[in-house]
Parts: sequence; structure tokens; C-alpha cells
Amino acid sequence: MRILYRPYLTVFLILFALNLTPANAGSAHGLTEAQVFEWWDDGIIDGDEAREILDLLEEGNEQEACMLAEVYALESCASEEVPKPKKAKRKEAKSRQKKTKKESRPSLVPHGYIEWRGRTDSLGRLESGRTELRLNFYRYSLRLGTQSLLTYRNEGSEAHFGQISTKELHSVIPLDTLWGTALFYPLYSPIGIFRLGGLLDTAKTIRPSFAFTPFRGPKKEKDFEMELAYWNHRHPADSVERHSVSAQAKGSWGNFAVWWIPENAGDLPLMKLQLQHREKMEYATIAWKTDAYVHGDSLPEESRLSATIAKSKLWGSQTVGVTAHDAWKSKWTLNARTMIPLEGDTSKTRFKASAESGPGVLRGTASVTCLSAEGHCGQKDLALKIRSSWNVDREQLVFSGKVRARHTRDEGFGSPLYEAGIAYAQDAANSASIAITIPKGAPSREIQLRSSAEVGNDLLQLSLAVTFRRTAEEAMHPLHAAMKAKVMF
Repeated sequence: MRILYRPYLTVFLILFALNLTPANAGSAHGLTEAQVFEWWDDGIIDGDEAREILDLLEEGNEQEACMLAEVYALESCASEEVPKPKKAKRKEAKSRQKKTKKESRPSLVPHGYIEWRGRTDSLGRLESGRTELRLNFYRYSLRLGTQSLLTYRNEGSEAHFGQISTKELHSVIPLDTLWGTALFYPLYSPIGIFRLGGLLDTAKTIRPSFAFTPFRGPKKEKDFEMELAYWNHRHPADSVERHSVSAQAKGSWGNFAVWWIPENAGDLPLMKLQLQHREKMEYATIAWKTDAYVHGDSLPEESRLSATIAKSKLWGSQTVGVTAHDAWKSKWTLNARTMIPLEGDTSKTRFKASAESGPGVLRGTASVTCLSAEGHCGQKDLALKIRSSWNVDREQLVFSGKVRARHTRDEGFGSPLYEAGIAYAQDAANSASIAITIPKGAPSREIQLRSSAEVGNDLLQLSLAVTFRRTAEEAMHPLHAAMKAKVMF
């Protein structure tokens, strides 16, 4: 175990040193591997839940990963570890506008990137890895590696050849990877855009689809889309044709999708619901968000759901937040999640209430989580966090401290968790953080060192998030790590 520690530490020190060199701003991350590791290390989520989220991040499905994170952890998936400096935000907005203008004119110069992502376990072995080469030329893009795909886009028209999945089919519900081709063609009309689509894969799966996006207002704005699709495929085991129908709607309010199998008419169809709303009032802003999956005993074979979703007839969460318009922007949040397994009617429900207030130089957050509502909240998780952020020119420094304790009705308080950390951000693409955690009340019992670093410029992006652990029985060794290297050309 000692042998594994040195190379990991060396890589972290190199990344931290590189982070001090100037670089251009890059894209911001809403949910990062470092944040998932923090929830995992604190015991908020378990290893299986963490891996589900990390797998989705690795695939690039950040929306579904964020949904899992908010249900499992009952916390916002937006990163609060290293907020972006204000000047970096303005610079990023300008670069995004320039990038949009460039993308509207297809380039005849080939460009793209090579990216590798990987995760390791506590023995230093590669737990998962993903390699991708992406080449863009004119209206074509070619992806090789973990996903092989050739794509053509032109004024709303799309053609995909290769490994097709969720993004290519514009699906709200995550899908399995299909080998085949998908085509989409828009038809413009005075009332909106009609989109015809079709899919054919090597297993003879056929999926014709029809979508409609109505125009809104004199400027013909588009913020709503409806789609209807029919699935027909043959199962390789028995060569029997199977049919299903899916429908979905997407807009600024969220999305809704339903997938029905006529053969199982007496069973509930697969349904996904995501709703969100924000209303600004005189003294405060109220925001709420709903995420839910509902389904019966059978699921469409082309769907690919998280393990907990597949095993639950009801899986969802509700979040309500109130932010005051005072000088400290005080915020109160109530989160709830419910899971009802397919076998039995016993629900698993959690509630969390949190309050946040204070200026940027000293801002505090307190929360109480009822871990088991069906057990009359016999076990509660209490947490208190203090953050102090300082802006110096374009750079930002954040100090933080955290105390977390679990209270059981019969046994009282358990060993508290203590944490102290420091984070540094030069711009949106360059940041580093390190936190020391004592999860069992005493450093002699266990101590963890969690660090992350991101380095980026126009040619190279590197990131590393790793947690080291030392216990009374084991020397310091890496517990888990996630790495990414991206070279752009």
C-alpha cells in the first residue's frame, strides 16, 4: 500500500504546481468528481450510489448525474467548493459568444481533441476508463474510442452512424447503446418546426419518430418541444417482435416522458418527470424542483436506468428553496426523497432542512437530515459548515470548516466528523483544493486527505481528484481517484 501512495502524491503535486501558471478560462463544471467524493467520504452516499453518478459523469450525461446526486445526497449538484471569480465569468461569457459565432460558420480546418478519463479503486487498480478521439471537419464530427460515431449536422438536419445512445436520439430517458444509424430532418412551417426521425440498428430495431416545436411570440422563440416515437425490435433470444411507444415533452419548465409497452397493458408504463420553477417576489425568491421516476414490473429493453430506479416503483425528490433579498442573501431549503421498492410497499423516505446566511467573508450553513422518516426520524444527521471567501484581483481563496454528527434516539451522538479545507481558483479552468477530514472523532482512528486540481488552457486540460486515507491498521494510501487528460488541436 505504501508503494501506491508515492506516485499518486507526485501526480497531485505536479498538478498543483502547474495550477499556479497562467491559463485561459475554460468551461465550468456544475457537478464534479471531487464533489461526489466528498459526499462519499462523509457517508452521505454509499459506494454504489457514488459509482452510478461517476459513471454518468464519465459518459458525459451530466443532467442525469445531477438528478441522481440531488436525490441520493439531498444537496445541490452545483459546485460550491471553488466559486468562479467574477472577472473570469465575464471573460467566459465573451469567449462563449465568440465561440457561438465561430460555430455558426463551419470550419474547413480539422480540429478536435483527445480525452482520457479514468477511476481507480483503493488498490490503485483502474476501475473504469474511457478514451475518446473527436475530430470536427466542416459539418461532420467523428468520435472514436469508447464510443464510435460519425455525425453530420446542417441547419437542424442530423445524421448519426455508429454507436447511438441518449444524446443522439434526444431522449429524456437514458438509453442503451445501439449500433446503427439515426436520421432527423426538420420541416419548417409558419406555426413551428416539425422534425421527422428514424432509427435502424444491427439488431433490426426500428424507431420512427415525430417531433413538433411551436413558435412563440413575434420573434418565433422556441422553448417547448413534443416528440412521439414507436419502437419495434426483435429479441435475439426468441426472435419475437416487441413493440413500445414513447412520448416526451421538454421546455423551460422541465420535461416529462412516458414509455408504454402494449404487451404489458396491465402494468404501469415507465414515466419520468422533472419540473422546476422560480418566482421572484418583493422580499424573496422562491424556487422548487421535482424529480421522479415511476414504473411497473417491466421496463423497455432499450432503457438504461440506475439500479435504484429500476428496483423502485416510485423514485423521486422534492426541493423547495427560499432566498431572501437581504444583504446576506439568506437561504432556507427543504429537501425530501422517497423510494418505494417494487417488492413490498415499504417506502424509504428522507427529509433535510438547511439554512444558510452570512456575508462572503464568513458564511454559515446548518442542516438537519432525517435519515429514515418511516422510522419516525430515529436517526438524524446534523451538520454545520463555515466558509470564508476572498477575492483578490482575478483570483479567489476559500477557507472552510465543517462538523458533522449522527444522532440516534437510543444511543445519542456518535463520533463527530471534523473537516478543514482551503480552495484556490485562478479562473474557471484552473483551481485546486485540499481538505483534511477526521471522520471518526480522533486522528488516531482515521484521517483522510482529499485533494483536487484542475489545470487548463487552449491546448491542454488536466484534472485529478483523489482521497487518501490512513487508519490505525493501514498506512496512508489512495482510497479512490478520478483523473482526466484532454489535448485539443
